[in-house]
Amino acid sequence: MRVKRLIVCFNLINKIVLGFVIAVWSVVGIADTSSSTFNFTAIFVGGSCEISAPTSIQFNDGETLRPSEIEQGIAATTQSFNLILSKCSGWGLTPSVKVNGQKTSDFGPALFRNTLGAMDSNGYGILLATDGNTSFVSNPNLAATGTILAKNWNPESQLDSIDIRIPIVAKLTCGNCDYAGRQSGAFKATVTFDFVYE
Repeated sequence: MRVKRLIVCFNLINKIVLGFVIAVWSVVGIADTSSSTFNFTAIFVGGSCEISAPTSIQFNDGETLRPSEIEQGIAATTQSFNLILSKCSGWGLTPSVKVNGQKTSDFGPALFRNTLGAMDSNGYGILLATDGNTSFVSNPNLAATGTILAKNWNPESQLDSIDIRIPIVAKLTCGNCDYAGRQSGAFKATVTFDFVYE
């Protein structure tokens, strides 16, 4: 989106310059002319991609899960999805994806989970991981690092050559499963993915 705004501003500047040239040209025939100095500024960005993902992930098709099933890591505790990059353009910088959300390490490894009320579940979280692709490295725990890094990226590469599909695995887990305060109840984790080009 920033690139589109930049183009609009740049076109606007071109129109102002053209109008200024026409105005100066029409004034040349008149005696007693004056001049003004205009300073044009712009901020150019190297490029960007739009990023999208499913708006929600539901484990076990919305059916309840028993603590023993989560401990065993049955298939219903894992969901896969893709981050999709689109409208990529630019060059000169290195891409990455920042992964943000409320986290805890109370149950062992860093996990994503929202802070909930006293009657909600406790002792559970979401372990997010990626196997990476041709453009991004794998990361076994996105809550721990908060970043999906580029793989051998050359800043001279055009951003539209990037691998646009980043596979993500979300696992509902109890971590080490030895947390004394573990209890059943509602659970929610909100995670934000931001494409960064710096």
